Amino acid sequence: MIRPVLFAALLAATPLTSNAHPEDEILIRMLVGMDKGQITHIGESWTFDPTVSDWLIQTFDANGDGQFSGDELGALQDAAKQNSEGSYFYTRIWKGAEQLPDPQIYGFQATVKDGSVTMAFALALAAPEDPNALRIEMYDPENLTGLVPVKENPVVIRGLTDGETCVPAVAVNKPDVHGGPDAIPIALTMACNG
Repeated sequence: MIRPVLFAALLAATPLTSNAHPEDEILIRMLVGMDKGQITHIGESWTFDPTVSDWLIQTFDANGDGQFSGDELGALQDAAKQNSEGSYFYTRIWKGAEQLPDPQIYGFQATVKDGSVTMAFALALAAPEDPNALRIEMYDPENLTGLVPVKENPVVIRGLTDGETCVPAVAVNKPDVHGGPDAIPIALTMACNG
């Protein structure tokens, strides 16, 4: 399991408003959780630009205390899910040509730092999977936002055993080879051995 403290340092993604524009970039970091050489979960953090962050704070921080908790956090999670419909929190996981079922979300949290909102959560796979066989895509099916991997350490891998190595490869702005809308995903693949 990913501890909640790990989420604060994760990745950035997409605005929740239906009138967002592709120039609204969301910085993304991904955490890959491994156990015995298999991927068990994916952690994501999404850091929103100042304009979208301000809108999120005004809309979901009902008591005005500068943080999200309780019902506020639940409403923010619901909005994120609704606005990423068709891609399950902007994430699809492929094993060859087969799309895996939507994973289970857990550990959702949101923080505000220096005026920017970061949402972080984990997606648990239904069963552990061979990392060499998966392609993890992040995309906005309506192409309303710009999902951008952070420049430094966009993928963090946790749970490797001694002697095990995994090299992540992140491809950006590649056409979606799996069909569907004209989405341009961020695609993560991994080369692991040991």
